[in-house]
Amino acid sequence: MNATNETTICGKTIQHDNSGVGHNWRTIDANDLPANIAEEIAAEIIDGKQEECGDYVATNGLHYRW
Repeated sequence: MNATNETTICGKTIQHDNSGVGHNWRTIDANDLPANIAEEIAAEIIDGKQEECGDYVATNGLHYRW
């Protein structure tokens, strides 16, 4: 059985949209999330005071939510 190493940042489970248009949300494996994007998301949660976000477009152009 494959164990997913899900990504949690600031207590929020991070999902990634594989379709790019909001139709294929999946919990992202911690190994698949670049460190700079994890930092960017953490900053949005902490500094941006976004406890939840339905669609965040990171600087890498990919969509994430938490």
